[in-house]
Amino acid sequence: MRPLDLSKGAPPLYAQIYQALKDDIRAGVYREGERIPTERELQERCGVSRITVRQAVLALEREGLVVRERGKGTLVSRGWKIRETLPRIRSFTDEMRERGMTPGARDVRVKKTKADEKLASVFRCPVGTELVRISRVRTGDGRPLVVFETWLNVAPELPMTEESYTGSLYALLERCGAAPPAGVEEQFEAVLADQTTARQLGIAQGAPIMRRTRIGFDGNMRVQEYTVCSYDAARYNYIVYAGIAGRKENSAL
Repeated sequence: MRPLDLSKGAPPLYAQIYQALKDDIRAGVYREGERIPTERELQERCGVSRITVRQAVLALEREGLVVRERGKGTLVSRGWKIRETLPRIRSFTDEMRERGMTPGARDVRVKKTKADEKLASVFRCPVGTELVRISRVRTGDGRPLVVFETWLNVAPELPMTEESYTGSLYALLERCGAAPPAGVEEQFEAVLADQTTARQLGIAQGAPIMRRTRIGFDGNMRVQEYTVCSYDAARYNYIVYAGIAGRKENSAL
């Protein structure tokens, strides 16, 4: 596990321990069913308090990466979801236009908010850091297709008018002098639509939807975007090509 960053402005210690353990699990340092270090071992290794270690392990447990078993300790969960890297980064607006559809947006809301513990962990920033939150439903030919919930930590100042966010977010960032993500980490999972998401997409509550979570990084690997997308599963599927020359698409409508 990598050393903790004790410099001013570094993420909270529990968030650093959580991220280091999460990275180790993904890298196979701790495999499915294997025990991760005990709280006491982590406390001694990192030189932190037990409550700090407990916060980190609880964050892993909430995410479903580890489980506690009496007499065995904290084990890496079996069947935790695999993340697949897609070869292209593109906006919903570009995706719709490539398919000859007219992109749009409705129910747009934008506001400034403060990072709670979860967002601070994602953005690797102190709790209370000011972020911009954008909520909107993206449409294709007037039909609701995706619900976007986006948090941004970028400079310079972004507009706070709802009409500014009816088109491509990445194009807006460029117009404001903030580069779009240089790289992303994405996770896909199947979930059931809650009441709010069902209403926004015009589907039945409990209908299957595809949940896509994106973390966008700038060229210095600083997190600048966190987006949770909820797709109408009846209208979307995603295809990943690996090692097939000439195939550039990563999604199909």
